[in-house]
Amino acid sequence: MKTNKRITIGASLCGFVSGWEATTMFFLFPEIRDVLASGDATNAAWILTITGVVSSSLLLQGGRLGEKYGYQNLYKWGILFFAFTNLCCALSPNLWSLIAFRGLTAVSLAIISPLAAAILVAKATPGSENMALARVGVFVGASGVAGPIIITLLISSFSWRFGYFSQIPIALLAAFLSWENADVPGRNTRRKIDFIDSTLAVFAVGLLVFSLSKADEWGWLSISFLGTIILSLFLTYMFLQRSKISKDPQIPLLLFKRRKYRFTSFLAFTIASVFFSHWLVLLLYLTDIWNFGLIKASILLTVMPGMVVLTSIPTGRAADKYGHFPVILCGITVYTLGFLQFWIFAGEKESLLCLLITVTCAGFGMGTIWQLLSVSASQNVQPDRIGSALAFVNSVQRVGSSFGIALAATLTFSESGQPTVDLYQRGVGFIVVVSFISLILTFGLRDNKEKSVRSTHLDQNF
Repeated sequence: MKTNKRITIGASLCGFVSGWEATTMFFLFPEIRDVLASGDATNAAWILTITGVVSSSLLLQGGRLGEKYGYQNLYKWGILFFAFTNLCCALSPNLWSLIAFRGLTAVSLAIISPLAAAILVAKATPGSENMALARVGVFVGASGVAGPIIITLLISSFSWRFGYFSQIPIALLAAFLSWENADVPGRNTRRKIDFIDSTLAVFAVGLLVFSLSKADEWGWLSISFLGTIILSLFLTYMFLQRSKISKDPQIPLLLFKRRKYRFTSFLAFTIASVFFSHWLVLLLYLTDIWNFGLIKASILLTVMPGMVVLTSIPTGRAADKYGHFPVILCGITVYTLGFLQFWIFAGEKESLLCLLITVTCAGFGMGTIWQLLSVSASQNVQPDRIGSALAFVNSVQRVGSSFGIALAATLTFSESGQPTVDLYQRGVGFIVVVSFISLILTFGLRDNKEKSVRSTHLDQNF
């Protein structure tokens, strides 16, 4: 197998690794809560919380380190470290050691997530970047289809430990394919890692994600929540002020002078908030209102990642030909209409037709939008800045996902403990409203050169 092909497949497999990781977390949680945490959901929830907080807070550093040491060089070690940390998770003797190892897993995710996309974009020939990342979408969708079924079987047949064991082979395969000394554009050995800037960025993002993950528990108007948010915003302000005077800022502020990058960042937040919250809202609706079993509900929801598999490649091809704006606009329109009809027609009585329309439209939207946002963020950015550009958008997506899940949980919470249709319809309504906002924001992606090329740059010092 040629070196370039090995590298692109190895980087694309990050999509499967990330998708499987996300699937594993939620399906393993109930047994870990019962076995390791003795039924204490609050303590057990840290295996979910720490991953989001640590990975999101370190994404910017992962992108910058990739620029300094080389995207490919750092990625192959990151994916190998991911395999090692999952082995440690599987062998954890108690809950708190598992939480600690989950934190280390999050470190590896902060490295591989932005760098895999950076490798694919940097190695792609001009005009084919969307197709390069579309392959990642196929792997993400495949993991979403296979993950729930395989993980459920592993847990029921063996134990929660095999959920972590299951992630090791694919990670090792990705590491094996990536273990090449290849010329991937984008390395800048003069890139500096400023300790103060890094610390400010880590705590600013980490505190923001942590506060959002605790919003439902603390309360949106509690002193703890508001205080943490204010501290996060203050650290962000300090970080931006230092970036203005830095000759080599962690986030090139010139990026935000580009309308397309600004709107891509806004969309990263809104799209992530609905893409992650719709899993929670639909799963609760199916199990609590329509009384579906967990396995039946999970199988029905796999239509969404199945559609991602089917739509990713055609979407990438269309975006390379026509540009991001019309393709993303089509995707978000279909997504919005799918949930709008569920909001209008779904009731207490189950309706498989209504559900299938929704999950099909949702899957189409996911496959059409998610990967294209990464290409949009890196468009016309010099190779040695792609890591930072993608890492920032990835961070925004993590914040958006935390916000969406937290708000959806709040909207669907019943003080009486009795779920109702009206209560869960509020969660669906949130998805519809934010999707419509995303549709409006999509018009900010229009420009005179929609086709994805990197032939021009706003600033040669970018």
